[in-house]
Amino acid sequence: MSYLSRMEIPAGLSALRRQQARWVCAGTLAAASTLYMASPFFTLWSITSAIRSHDMGSLNTCLKWESVRSGLKNQVVDSLIGPPHADDELPEFGASFASSAVSNAIDEEVRPDRLGVLVDHLMPPAAQSGTHQGLYGMLRGVHMHFTHPGVFEASMLVPGHENETPLRLQMRIHAFQWKIHHIDLPAPRPHPLIEASAGPLPQPVTQP
Repeated sequence: MSYLSRMEIPAGLSALRRQQARWVCAGTLAAASTLYMASPFFTLWSITSAIRSHDMGSLNTCLKWESVRSGLKNQVVDSLIGPPHADDELPEFGASFASSAVSNAIDEEVRPDRLGVLVDHLMPPAAQSGTHQGLYGMLRGVHMHFTHPGVFEASMLVPGHENETPLRLQMRIHAFQWKIHHIDLPAPRPHPLIEASAGPLPQPVTQP
């Protein structure tokens, strides 16, 4: 064997090792991406299982309480005050009073130690049961999707609130764990506006 032929062996091994390293990196990246994409679905399933079994300890770890309370305050205040009226003499005072009252009420009621009461109020007992009917009622009409690489949303029709808007959960990653960051509670659906014309009615065309 010549000197040149002996030099080709380590060069080939080096190329093979580089190729194997690239395949390992690609496989690791694909596996990590798959786990990341699937992780919020597993978290949502854990939340559903915790509600079914009334495991408030596990459910509590899936909530970012400060963000949830802040979002609920904004939602309730907007539903109470609505758009400003032109004849409102003290709009700032009214809005401030409503915001303060709502903020105090939510701080008092939306707490980890009252989580079971909140779930019982939102979910009827049939939806929390461990039966297949209860699970179907809870998951009926669920829509899940990423709105951002770090934001995942799920909306679902809550049993007993079928005529209202869906319950919407927004989850974000906090300390390598998906947590519920924002909740939109079911609310009455807005009625479509009916437009009416004030012009003259069209007259029927008569033949001469």
